[in-house]
Amino acid sequence: MNRAGLLVLGAMLCNVLGWTQNGNIAAKLGYPQTIVYNGKIVTMDDNSFTSAVGAIVQAMAVRDGKILATGSTAEIRALAGPQTKQIDLKGRTVLPSFALTHEHPTDWVFIEPRAFRHVLPNDDVIISRWMPNLPPKEQLARLEGVVKEAVAKAKPGQWIRVIFNWGPDYEWAAEMQDLFSKSITKAYLDQLAPNNPMTVKDGFIGSIANKAAVEVFRTVHPDLDFYTTGRRGAQPSEERIRRVEQSGNLSRPVDPDAMLKGKLPILADLLKAEMELWVRHGITAFGSGPYSAFNLQAFNLLDQQGRMPARFVWAYQGPAWDLETLRVMAGALGQGSDYLWLGGAFSGSGSGCMTIPEKPGWREEQGRGGEEGEGGRGGGGGENCTFAPGTVSREINERIIESGMRLAGVHTGGDKDIDYFMDSIEAGAKKAGMTLEQIRAKRNAFDHSSGAPRPEQIPRVKNLGMMVSQINTILWETHRGASVTAKQYGIEYTNWVVPRKSVTEAGIMNTMEIDRPLPHKIFFFITKGMNRYNDRDKQVYGPGERTDRITQLKALTRWSGYYFMREDRMGTLEPGKYADFIVLDRDFLTVPEADIPKIEVLMTMVGGKMIHLGADLAREIGMTPAGASTWTEPVPDGWIEKRW
Repeated sequence: MNRAGLLVLGAMLCNVLGWTQNGNIAAKLGYPQTIVYNGKIVTMDDNSFTSAVGAIVQAMAVRDGKILATGSTAEIRALAGPQTKQIDLKGRTVLPSFALTHEHPTDWVFIEPRAFRHVLPNDDVIISRWMPNLPPKEQLARLEGVVKEAVAKAKPGQWIRVIFNWGPDYEWAAEMQDLFSKSITKAYLDQLAPNNPMTVKDGFIGSIANKAAVEVFRTVHPDLDFYTTGRRGAQPSEERIRRVEQSGNLSRPVDPDAMLKGKLPILADLLKAEMELWVRHGITAFGSGPYSAFNLQAFNLLDQQGRMPARFVWAYQGPAWDLETLRVMAGALGQGSDYLWLGGAFSGSGSGCMTIPEKPGWREEQGRGGEEGEGGRGGGGGENCTFAPGTVSREINERIIESGMRLAGVHTGGDKDIDYFMDSIEAGAKKAGMTLEQIRAKRNAFDHSSGAPRPEQIPRVKNLGMMVSQINTILWETHRGASVTAKQYGIEYTNWVVPRKSVTEAGIMNTMEIDRPLPHKIFFFITKGMNRYNDRDKQVYGPGERTDRITQLKALTRWSGYYFMREDRMGTLEPGKYADFIVLDRDFLTVPEADIPKIEVLMTMVGGKMIHLGADLAREIGMTPAGASTWTEPVPDGWIEKRW
């Protein structure tokens, strides 16, 4: 062979050896399991408080639950191996999936019917009846007949539950709450169902239990008011136990603790289904207290089995609030798995107490006393501040901070209580000898932002390094939130309700919550934060706090990663982070504002797993539909999903 031939042969051998070496490296490192390409992938990697979204790329590779790489279609498809599933997005928009920092799937599964009926489609285990979408008086008129039918069908000892209906737009909420409080008593339920345990819900988290249900609850919690004793940090009280026994108000734990006593696998399946329902709408992470040790056990069971369809960041709620216990809990802050970890602690809920006076005669017109601020009620007011000096909740807040734990997950209301809340942070930090930088590093937070921060508080919130979880829902409701604030204090103070623009401009990370069993309205609630228009009142509340869509999107994605203390793993679409993303049927960045509520989530991946895949896209890409959109169980009459 001549010299030229040897050179050609040598070059060919080098190419083959190089190809073999690259192939060995790829085989050793592992090919991506999934590639999405030819899309508009919005990474949200911009770290400013402006309306910039950061890099927008065409393609993304996923391996072992995390993002392997992002880039052009050609760059990413070159990484594919023989088993890589490649999905042509055909120009569709991809966003990081949404994380809600104050959300209660542990409550919603016992209110909305879809997840519950998916797991328990008949009456074999629990008899459940959801009332139709009718005016409250008509619903109440039907109650006896509904219960009579259920009792006739029930087996001895079988649980019965009835859930009233607030309507798809919560149009019955105020009237139903009022009628429920006046009409539904334990004595009345004892007459209707003397032999079967039964609970009746007001359409939300409020419920009344009959005597048989109370007795089952007592076998789990001899202190019937353990919820107050533990979560609120009170001392056991025979008087409180007697009041609970008479009223039948067992609060949130009655469902997981009593109704599902000894049925932890069923509870786990229910929570899994509820999270799948939210994933169908693009929501893949939740922050909340578990409100029951059994809820936390159920999440842990799912996690151990590898069946968590979303991420749950839990807050410690007691029952022990001594300094030594809190120091132990502080040692576990941020610890857990990729799907379940500890994010903070809180005890009592903040109240609606404000620094401004109510309008004369308002309280007499409403016939109400002070309400706590849980759920962003608004309309609480009054002088009874939960976190005022000398209160149990104030003392616990200070101990939480002193222990090195983080205050997060707490329901709050009015601005005056937020003053006291920040006082407690500073007092606890002083006892512990913490520096300002150490205080800021904790990212203490308050949730709802239903009457705070007022403008003068914002610099202090910023100085303490705090975060604020905000609830756009109360810009839409009329039985609480901005609508009530306008009537109670004056429309000029509605800019204190969810002041997202002000806190963003101050450089304070803020996040989002729905705090209602309404996941299908997530894009609608984004627009409520943008325009702050209340459809029923036909009024814009706090127009100076309107924002653009990107600010709302950062609250749902990037900033929520910081709230959950996992900004290195979630909130943006960058290599090394969780492969949690959604594929939309239209471009969120450019679609007219009026059409944002109509956006459909076609696909949701969580940790690289296909948790939701709609039928149309599944057919297009040759895969099987997945998730809640495939459920076939009938939905009770009057419980439609009205998205806008």
